Amino acid sequence: MGHVRLGVLPRTKEWKEVVGLIAAGANVSQIAQATIAAAEKAFSFVMKDVGYTEAVWLMTQMAIAAKKPDIHLHLAAAGIHLPADPSLTDVTTAITEALDRRVEGNGKRSDLGMLANRAIVGAVNDVLAPKLHSLFSSDPDTMRAALADLGKPREFGEFSRHFFARLANEGLQYFLSKVVNTQLGEGMRFATMNQAAEFNAALQIHTREASLIVEQFSSEWFSKHRFHEGGDISRKSSDGFAGYALKKMRDELKMGASGDAR
Repeated sequence: MGHVRLGVLPRTKEWKEVVGLIAAGANVSQIAQATIAAAEKAFSFVMKDVGYTEAVWLMTQMAIAAKKPDIHLHLAAAGIHLPADPSLTDVTTAITEALDRRVEGNGKRSDLGMLANRAIVGAVNDVLAPKLHSLFSSDPDTMRAALADLGKPREFGEFSRHFFARLANEGLQYFLSKVVNTQLGEGMRFATMNQAAEFNAALQIHTREASLIVEQFSSEWFSKHRFHEGGDISRKSSDGFAGYALKKMRDELKMGASGDAR
């Protein structure tokens, strides 16, 4: 099975600008904008990537399942097979297995799909862990209540925000790690590994701030589509959401999110 990589650091005018901004000590907002512009072509195939669209589909189906008579049955139909009394680890493992089956059926893995996998697993941990007593075990009622919360528009908006913030951060880090490595050492932008880590942390804050626009949009989108589709959300609707939400996130990062993270 093939693997589609997003590519090595190209020697284009746009990427030279990214390198120049980092070397000059620009803030993360400026660097994120330049990186989005430089990586635009590499991400142009995003809506054709089954790993990404499937991750968004699973996210919508987890929220839809919350209002179904049998949550486990609906999740299983979507490809997420859980034991009778699942732990958080069981949930994240089942999501990864569902994504793997879908990608294997498509016959091609990609770096973007792997980023999406990490983003949805991280987002599930973000929204469910605070509601549970343990990552490895929980009583059935507590897990059922935690999963059921995902069916609330506000909760879906938060879930979506965590996913897209993580995906954006993972994508930016994927490319910027190549540049940061060239700027690490005495006399360079990042004299120590700690300074590079501080930059990465600031970039994570920046993407989190930018994702606020996705949270608001996602909550309204979910409420509207679940109502108009009789309590369900189709793959066509999910794919449309995947494209538009990512565009909103990208546009927000290109404009520069609010805040002074550096």
